[in-house]
Amino acid sequence: MNMKTLTTCLLVIISLLSYFPLIAQEVTPQPKLPIDPDSRKIMYREVIQEPGDAGYLYNKAMEWFNYYYLNPTSIFKIQDKVNGKIEGTARMDIYYDNEQGTRQSAGVILYTIRIEFKEDRYRYTLTDFNLKSSSRFPIEKWLNQEDPAYNPQWNSYLYQVDTVMQRLTSTLVDKMKPVEEKKDEW
Repeated sequence: MNMKTLTTCLLVIISLLSYFPLIAQEVTPQPKLPIDPDSRKIMYREVIQEPGDAGYLYNKAMEWFNYYYLNPTSIFKIQDKVNGKIEGTARMDIYYDNEQGTRQSAGVILYTIRIEFKEDRYRYTLTDFNLKSSSRFPIEKWLNQEDPAYNPQWNSYLYQVDTVMQRLTSTLVDKMKPVEEKKDEW
């Protein structure tokens, strides 16, 4: 092989390798998110049976807020132990990978978190997911794959939201369980 042919082959190989990450990148499938049939909004909601009066469950939820959020006091809009309700607006970051494979911020998602308490049960509701911007941008718009502005990256953002909400609800349910006291038998 002469030098010109070798150089041409190397350039072709290098150019193909530079596109390889784009080819190898899988498109994230759209996650199956819980949609409220009445409001048509994404809504995570469940009633959990847990022993205890409303005040006890309220205190357990406050412990969970302190465990889960770095600054829980910035979230609260309502803290009503008497009527058994905690409500506020929380936030989470979403990301994308740029052409170099570096993780970049794609924005902040704001959402409403509400926990209500009754004797031997509580209900959590996570809803009103909006991309923080100058105007209100509900993320339900990302579900419309027929939108002319549709971007396949939206599925990744929705997946990130779903993953964080699944982790949030599982830690809440876990932390709301009564703590078993271990006796020191020796």
